Amino acid sequence: MPGLYHICYLSVAKLSALQPTPEQGFEAITAAALKANAASGLTGCIIFTGQHFLQVIEGNREDVEDTFGRISRDTRHTDVRVLSEGPIEVRDFPEMAVNCGGDEALTAEALTEISAVLDFPQHQLHIREIRTLLSVITQTSRKQDALLAG
Repeated sequence: MPGLYHICYLSVAKLSALQPTPEQGFEAITAAALKANAASGLTGCIIFTGQHFLQVIEGNREDVEDTFGRISRDTRHTDVRVLSEGPIEVRDFPEMAVNCGGDEALTAEALTEISAVLDFPQHQLHIREIRTLLSVITQTSRKQDALLAG
């Protein structure tokens, strides 16, 4: 069985390519990604700040690299930069977690902070910090989903 692999990337959203609105364009991207990722066993997390995409993709190496290749060629992304890639022992995001802010105050605040960092490249985050931010945001979203369902 092949080992797990990940790629974490940052890209600038080409807002004119996200139709009819950036938020609706992002929803379309995530809906298609969830279906494709389920079929290939990929998991991860993506955040859309309104200007940037920040994503971690996890799975077997070939599927991760194929998916990232498609993303890199996608006209909705510009300035695609790999922040981290390589083998991993375990998945950080065992379910495909997608978060774009929603109505949650904590998430909106976190996205504002992430956007501030991404807008000013001199404030570099280490990949561990990025993964921690993504984990906190997705855990908070899962807790809210559980409360709403309960």
